[in-house]
Amino acid sequence: MIATVPSFTDYRLPVTGYKILQVLACCLLCLCAFSCPAAAYDKNELAEINDMYKNGKYQEALDGYLKMTDAESANPYAFYNAGNAYFRLGKPGFAVLYYAKAFKLLPRNPDIRSNLDYALKQTGQALVPDGVPKSLHYLYYFLSDLELKALAIFFFWLACLAGALRALAGTALKEKLKTAPYTMSAACLFFLFWIGIRYSSPFTHGAVAAAPAALLSGPGEKFKACATLPEARLVKILDEADEEFYEIGLPGEGIKGWVKKTDLQKI
Repeated sequence: MIATVPSFTDYRLPVTGYKILQVLACCLLCLCAFSCPAAAYDKNELAEINDMYKNGKYQEALDGYLKMTDAESANPYAFYNAGNAYFRLGKPGFAVLYYAKAFKLLPRNPDIRSNLDYALKQTGQALVPDGVPKSLHYLYYFLSDLELKALAIFFFWLACLAGALRALAGTALKEKLKTAPYTMSAACLFFLFWIGIRYSSPFTHGAVAAAPAALLSGPGEKFKACATLPEARLVKILDEADEEFYEIGLPGEGIKGWVKKTDLQKI
């Protein structure tokens, strides 16, 4: 988008317009910088960890991958590798958890999707709900939550930029920019709408039962246990205001209840 700026100079835009452009360009560059954190893990050490995994030393490899997730919290492949190690160690709850963390960061990656789906099926669940076309589900999760928010912000600032330039431009350029603010605003609203419908996703404010957990009818030990969450069960967090309990919902089942925070691992 910024590459189109030279075309505006032909119309001798006022200096104020350039200042606005520079400020908004800086904002967009900062947004890109925060969305793409630099790698922080040594590649040689990663190769050693991968060799441990290939040689069946899954616990040693897992320890290394977990250090990587601490060092690179926005690296989906670190969580994916940790999920693989957990799966090999026979810990389906943590395998689903770490695959889900990777999926939340990079949902369109085929390996991440495939392994998450496989791990869920091993525990009686499925990534794609019954009756939902796989292509539609893929598009629904094509972008991560962070990418959707970044795009909404990006187009918001582009709408502001287009509006400012149109207000400051001469007659000829003003006519060319007639629809630009509305187009950018529509794009911003589109991504905000996408964020809104994704709120119901279990990967947005979701959690996984790393071990079997009691589902209570209220936030306290005095309430009756109405069910037991099996290990690796994916749930949606509905309310986390209570100090000790989450109110959760089971995707696709319409069941709600309360679970101790210590019994769940947030995605």
